[in-house]
Amino acid sequence: MDNVSAAPTRSESELTDEERARLEAANRRLHEAVQAYEQFLGRPLRPGEPPPAHDFEEVARAEAAVEAAERELWKVREEVLNWPRPPWAPSATHVADWFSPEDAVYDEAPEPGQPSRP
Repeated sequence: MDNVSAAPTRSESELTDEERARLEAANRRLHEAVQAYEQFLGRPLRPGEPPPAHDFEEVARAEAAVEAAERELWKVREEVLNWPRPPWAPSATHVADWFSPEDAVYDEAPEPGQPSRP
């Protein structure tokens, strides 16, 4: 693919309805796969509570589903936005709060001269 860059060269507003639907569907599949995988992530234990036990094969299937959905999303991003996956991008299986709404505040850069958010 020509002119592939580390940032999208097309805006989402330039997408056709079909391209937007493909991107939204791929994003939704990744979101659903991550939600299904989150049950296997660690959490604090309460006193006297036994540690959770998970079936290894079930965990592997959930992780594989996340990885497949993530590959699909990046493939669609590259096809419709000309945006390849950066080599430094972490895997969704390694980011516990990938879709956390509480992190939306970090999407906005601080105003010049203002301290960065904690």
